[in-house]
Parts: sequence; structure tokens; C-alpha cells
Amino acid sequence: MEYHYSDLCMPSDHLLTGQYATEYGNQYMAPNKSAEYEVRASVLVDGGDRFGVSAVTFDKYEELIWMGNQGGHVTSYYGPSMQKYTSFQVHESEEVRDIITLENGIYALTKTSLRHQIRRGIPKHTYKSANMTDMQCLYQASSTKLILGGHQDKLIDLDLTKMTETIFPIKEEGCAVLRSGGGSLVGCGSANGMVALRDIRTPSAAEHTFRAHSACLSDLDMQGDLLITCGFTQTGGMPVAEPYVLVWDVRCLRANRAPGEGSWSLSTASPPLLLHFLPAFSGRAVALSGDGHVALLHVNAPNSAEQSVFQVDTHSSLCSVMDVSATSQAIAFGDQAGHLHLFSPQHNHEPVFNNFSRATEFADQVVGLPYVAFSDTNFQYSSVHLPPLASGSKWFNELPPEFFKNVYRKPKPIDSEVLKTMKMQGPIGYAPNPRTFKRNQMPYIEDTLEDLTTAKQNDNKNNSQPIPQHYQKMELRYNKHGPNDDIEKCNKTGLPGLESTLPNSYCNSMLQVLYYTLPVKSTLLAHTCAKEFCLSCELGFLFRMLDTSGGAPCQANKFLRAFRTVPEAAALGLILPDRGPDARLDLVALIQSWNRFILHQIHYEILETRKKEKELALLANSPPKPSRINTKVNRSLPHVNGQYNEEYQYTELEFLGPATEFEHEELREDGWTGREDGAGDAETVQVNNHELSNNHKADREESDISQLFAIGRHQLNRCLKCNKEEGRESVVLACALQYPTAVREGPESRGGFLELVRASLAARRSTPAWCETCSRFTPTVQRGRIVRLPPILAINCGGATVREKAYWAKGTQKDLPEAKRGGGGKPCRYGLHCARPGCHFKHPDRPNSTQGGSSKSPTHESHCMLPQQLLIRLQSDGDVIINEKCESSSEPHTPNNRADKHKNKKNVTTQCEEEYSLSAAVICVEDNPKNLVAYIQTTPSKDIEPVWYLFNDLSIVPVSVEEVVQFSAWWKTPCVLFYTSSSARICADEETRS
Repeated sequence: MEYHYSDLCMPSDHLLTGQYATEYGNQYMAPNKSAEYEVRASVLVDGGDRFGVSAVTFDKYEELIWMGNQGGHVTSYYGPSMQKYTSFQVHESEEVRDIITLENGIYALTKTSLRHQIRRGIPKHTYKSANMTDMQCLYQASSTKLILGGHQDKLIDLDLTKMTETIFPIKEEGCAVLRSGGGSLVGCGSANGMVALRDIRTPSAAEHTFRAHSACLSDLDMQGDLLITCGFTQTGGMPVAEPYVLVWDVRCLRANRAPGEGSWSLSTASPPLLLHFLPAFSGRAVALSGDGHVALLHVNAPNSAEQSVFQVDTHSSLCSVMDVSATSQAIAFGDQAGHLHLFSPQHNHEPVFNNFSRATEFADQVVGLPYVAFSDTNFQYSSVHLPPLASGSKWFNELPPEFFKNVYRKPKPIDSEVLKTMKMQGPIGYAPNPRTFKRNQMPYIEDTLEDLTTAKQNDNKNNSQPIPQHYQKMELRYNKHGPNDDIEKCNKTGLPGLESTLPNSYCNSMLQVLYYTLPVKSTLLAHTCAKEFCLSCELGFLFRMLDTSGGAPCQANKFLRAFRTVPEAAALGLILPDRGPDARLDLVALIQSWNRFILHQIHYEILETRKKEKELALLANSPPKPSRINTKVNRSLPHVNGQYNEEYQYTELEFLGPATEFEHEELREDGWTGREDGAGDAETVQVNNHELSNNHKADREESDISQLFAIGRHQLNRCLKCNKEEGRESVVLACALQYPTAVREGPESRGGFLELVRASLAARRSTPAWCETCSRFTPTVQRGRIVRLPPILAINCGGATVREKAYWAKGTQKDLPEAKRGGGGKPCRYGLHCARPGCHFKHPDRPNSTQGGSSKSPTHESHCMLPQQLLIRLQSDGDVIINEKCESSSEPHTPNNRADKHKNKKNVTTQCEEEYSLSAAVICVEDNPKNLVAYIQTTPSKDIEPVWYLFNDLSIVPVSVEEVVQFSAWWKTPCVLFYTSSSARICADEETRS
């Protein structure tokens, strides 16, 4: 029989036809003849050999059938073929009495519990209550509310979102069935034959209560205003099953009516046990008897004799449960023998449970390999896909990536004979042809296997140490009005960072170093003046903003704006264009020039402010205000500086500009120099004279900055012709390292970093200079004597030239094993006490360090380029002795610092001694683009040990001490180092605690 919507009195104008018609099947209209439904599938459920089926329901959202048995087990079946989908246990002993399906899973009801599980079988939660004693049925009142009934005198209203229950007492003897016809009324049937109609909005009170059967009620169902019941009648003191179905119109119910009054009956061939309306039809119902006899009834036609009947094979057991799908195309029956039967119309072999079912989630299918005969020669083996490999694995037949790169032919290296005889004329070199190559010979390297292997080894060697991500330049922007997830991942320390989006932000690393140098910070915070563009005021404002930011990133826009207005900064080339720094810009020399400039500028601004305050005090006829000098630092200066007292005055403040303009090559006696560009002394004198005339050297008084960073020196010049000596006093705020030259490089120049610092502090050099006695330029020996050590030693590491960069790339040579320090010929004057590595003189045999059982020093173990602690001794003759202080031993480690020579000198005593610890370091990351980062040692609180952090603009990460002092990587170049004395650290800690 063809199905039409008009047969159900439904409009069909809205249905789409043609290519836009829906793809789901048409709803089935049961034909009006006997045996409309026939069996499609019958399965033995899980546990069916021991337990009978106690609950069955069709899923409202997917093509599934849910079944529960008397052993507390739930199984689901997919589609009309009843393929098992999931199977799980909801209770260890109680039977499953009812199941309902929701969008996010199912709810299975047992005698004392309610279990919620998702369709894939994963349990969500189990609800139990003291009010759940003998539960029987479930009803879904809304998407978040369930009504539970049972053989007890109360109904439970359960809120699924809050998991709270509301109790409604009932007068009937329990509630065994809960059904609704789609309206607001819910039919509640009790076991004693009473039926109560309750409003779903107010279920506490019954709207109508009547007795449907005199003995007990078996089942009921509702559709619209029609209510059908079946049950037992009391005959001769025994309940007898009634062979008919009673139909009630809920609109015509009256109180106090007798059983069967006001209803009509539908006769059946066998006494019905279960009832269910067909949802897709109006007035059609299914009646199931205990022996498996099924009858399709016309509820609105009580006198109709036509009934469609069929039989369910119950295997000689009782048929206990039944349910009808939403489309009425499938009916499921369960019996006590553990079988589940699916019936569908005769002509519909693929019934659909829901008109708009969603896709059911299945497990991924395991793809198997195809079967191929051994003699099959036509099979394409490339059609079989390779299985996936683990992460990082590759197939053996994959070619290496160098086979897919465009590699150009490499030229042969220039003959060494050409390099030896080459003469440079500007940027062009000229050399005679050594005639080592034939005419028109190929000037390229042949790509032999040996060449490729060598090139690959060199590439692996260069790429053995990749640059870590937190050292690279990061393009991060701080969002003030939204989340900053990227910044929070890069900075989990709670310390404030600085944005690098503004021009001239290359100085962010030095700004962080000055901020965490507590004496400098306190000095700048206390500085105030009336100058419009004062860098000291702007630094104090920036430091105050960093203190109050609470860890949020800040911008140095006001400081950079004032920085652009300083003419000295523009003259030194420290101001970069707005378009950003050039890729060829040497950041190493730039940040060192910036360090010298900022210390000098702050020193000058503090002195200028103090001078104006004194002038105002004199004009007001009042005593001058005391200078804002940190008294704690002043109290520590006599201890740090030895015999230095306040009567000592400096006659000159040396401030050098960038290395490209003001540094010069002047050969010293011991082979140390500043650069290799060949600048003469005459040019140097002119530069220094011009510099002193523009550096405002009017005052002889000191500032807070000079008390912290100033290195006092006495410069002695001696003419080699007339031996006339002249001396002058000078002070520098930063020590510039002077590297050995290739011409005069000797054993003494290979002493490592400590020898570099010693030679740079007490510089000795020979240079032509003007002599008043000789009235001409004569060779002059210049020797610097240190008269004052600063509380904070600032060191500019240089590294601007190729030779200086190669020094840090190759590392120091002070870690040579003792076996290589042999030498021959003349014996060494110091014998076993010789402390010079690589000494060429002969030494007596000495035992190995391994034979004596002593372990190597920390320098030999870690191969660190920078010492963490320095012990500097200032001698009475102005020379300095620098030792690396080892924490593991009480005696300091003495590298090549001429310590033994000073021991043998007579009448030379130690004037003062101070311990320095590395507190900050600014390094240049040789990346594309280059980047400046800072290592800073901070103290989170007074009870916690200092911690090293890496500051990379907005990225701040903690690092280890070994990573700070190690500079053997090709991409790390040191720029500026800050060593703080122990006395200055104690003063800073006391100030922090106070």
C-alpha cells in the first residue's frame, strides 16, 4: 500500500520534490490486513542464557535499540540487522527496570539506583537516594528533569543539572507506569488498578483519579486525549486477566465512577499484558499478551472486527517487554528466555527507527592488507599503503634532504702563496701569479664522494649548537584590552618586561641591567630636576613604572623620546633611524658605546642638578641642600678603595665614544692594544682634547654614579729619550678590554679572561708623544696605576673586530693539561711553583693530579669562559693582581696573573683587597636578525638565594649559572659585564630589607 501524508490528515504542500527532496525513507502506513508485521531479526542478548529481558526501548536520536536484563546488564544494537554496538554492566545484581534516552546519553533505572552513561558505554555518574526503595518507571518531563516512580508512596522529581530531588507523596499504592499523550497530563498507574492523571507542571496533586480495573493494572498508554488500559478483574476471590482493552477519554472523566464506567472496550483473542500506541498513526495501538500474541487495534472504531494479528516466538516463555519506534516501522519484543525480537512491516525490509537520526559513532576500522596470490603477476604493489611510523622515524627508501637542494659549485680556496705575496691597494689585492694552475683549468671543487662527506661534516659541526628559541628575536606585542597568551607562555616569572616595538629599543637589555642594579636604581629614583629632557629623570620614571606594573610589560617610550634629543648620543651614532636597525649594524660595539654614554650622561646630569641647587641656595641666602648620596655606599667606599679618602680629587673624567671613532691602536710593552685599524697617537690626542672640552669637566666633586663605577688611575708618561716623567690623574666609568695583537702575542697573552682584565686596568703601552724637553714627538712609555677600585666594576668586552670575536669563539687556553707544559732547555726560575700555563722553560717532574687523588679544579671541569667571582688585590705600587676565587677551596685559584712575580718583589704590600661577583651580563646573539639579551642575577626575597634570569624584551626565563658563564657557543658574544663587590652587595641587601 502506498503511503501518503494526506492519509494522516497532514498537509503536504511544504514537502520538497525533485532533486531537493529529502533522502530519508517514507513513513510506513500499515496495510489493513492480517499479519502486517513480520520478524526481521531475533538475537540472544548478552547474558540471555541466565537472565530474561526486563527493559527495551528505541533510541530517540540514533538508530539504536537499548535492552536491559534481569542481571543489571545493558546492551545496545544498531540498525535493523541488530548489530551489537555497546554492552556494559550498570548494577551488580538488580535488574534493569526502565531505560530512557537523552541527547547526551542514556539513563538506566534499577530498583535503588539511576545510572547515567554515554552511548559508547562510558559511565558518567550513578545517583542513589534513601527515597529510592523500589523504583519501577521513568518519565522525561523536560531536557533537565526526570520523574521517577515505583512501588512506593512517593514520586521523585530529579533535576539533572543540579542532581537535586523533590519528593511528591501520592495516595495511590505506588506508581508502576508513567505515560503521557503529548500534552500536560501524565498517566500514573498503580498496581491496585488505580489511575491518576497529574499535571506535569504541578505533579504534587492529581487532576483525576479513578479505578480502571478491580484487581490490578497491567499496563497503560496515552495518545492525545485517549487512554488505554489492560489489567485483571476480581472474580471469585482470584484476579483473572481481562480479554479486552479499555479505552478512556480523559475529557469525559468524572469522579467516583465504577470500574469500566465511562469507557469502551476492544476485544482481543488473548488477554493483553502490554499496550503501546503507534506514534505515527492516530488511534492505532499494539496489544501484546503473555504468550506472544500481538494484535493491532483500531481504538477509535470499537465495533470494528478487523484486527491485524501475528505471533512472536517466545521459546515457550513469557513475553515481558515491548516498545515501538518513533516511525512505527519497527516493534521490539523481549521475553524471559533472553531473546530480543525485531518486527517490521512485510514489505519494509530496512525499517528506520527515527526520521532524522544522527550518525552513530563507531570505532575506526582496522585496515587490513589485501590478499594476493604468490603467482599473481598483475598485482600493483604500489597500491598497498605503507603503515604509519612513529614520530621521528623515516623509511629507508626516503632520500636525504641534501638531494633536493640547489647547491652551487664551490670555488677552490686561494693559494697560500698568493695570500703571502698579496699587497692591498684599498679594497683590491695584487699578487704575482705563482703558476700553480694550468691555463683554463676549472676553478671549482669537484663533487666527489669525499668532498660531499667533508662538506656534510662541516655543516653538522656548524649546526651542532642551534640557537635556543628564547634567545631569538621575538615579535610579541602586548594587548592592553585582551588576553596575552603568547606573552604569558614566554614570561612565567612575574617580572616586568620591556616592549621592543619602538625605535632604539636595542637598549632594553641595558635598561633591565640598570633597573636591577639596586644602588643605581635608588639614585635615579631620588633624582629630580627641572630640565625638560633629562635622561636621569626619565630612567627614574621608568624604574618607578616597572616597580608598580605588577609584572605587566612596560614601554620605555618617554625615555627613548628624551634619548633622541641628546646631541651627544646623535654624535656617537647611538640613535638609529625609525625604519629599524640595519642587518649589518654591529650591535656589539653599539651597546658598549651606549653603556659608556649613559653612565657619563647620568654622572653629568647629577652634577649639573647639584650645581643648580647650590646656586639657588646661595641666592636664597640659605645653606645648600645636602647632596643625595647613598650613605651606605659612602660608608663602604673606604673599605673598597683602600687608602682613598675624600680629599682626593680627579682632574679628568675620561669618556670614550664608539670603538669605530675613538679607539686606537697603540702598541704596549707587553703586546696589548685596543684595535687594529692603525690610528696614530696624534689623532688620539686631538680626539681626547676635543672630548674633554665638551664633557663639562668644570667640577672636581663626585656624583653617586662616579662613586659606584669610577676607576681611579694615575697615568705616568716617561720619555725614552730624556727620561722625563709626567703624571696626571684620571678616572673611567667602564673598563674596556684590550686584546693581544698577533705580532706581540706571547705566553703572557694567553692567560685568559683574568689576564685581559688585569692588563686593561693597569695598561702599559709605548707610543709617540710630544715631549716638552725634547721639543718633538719622541717614543714615550705610558703606564697606568690603579689608585681606586669601584664598588661596581663595569667591563666592556669589545669583540668588534674579527680577532676579538675569534678569541671568544676559540676559548681561553688556560685549561691546558699539565703534561703539555713541558718545555726544554733553560730551567724555569719558579720551578714547581710556576703558575704560568704554556711556559716554555723546563720544569722538574711533577705528579699527575689523578695520581694524587685530587679532583680537577672547577675551571677544568666546567670550561667556563667567565669566572663567577674575582678576587682583586690592589698593590701599593698601583699594580693589580686578579685571581679567580673558587668556592670549593679556601685558597683562591691563581691563573696567569703574575702573582709569583709580585711575591718576589720587596717592599710591595697589598693596599686593599675586594671580592667581586658577576651580577649581570649583556650578550649579543649572532642570529638573523641579531639580538641583544641580558643575564641578570636577581633576589626574589631576602630569604631566597639569588636566581639568574634571561631578559629578552618581553620574554623572561630562568637560566642556570653554567649557561650564564659559558661562551663556547658560536652564537654568543659577550658585550657588557657587571661585577659587584661583596661590600656593595651587603649594603644593597640592607637597604632592601630596610
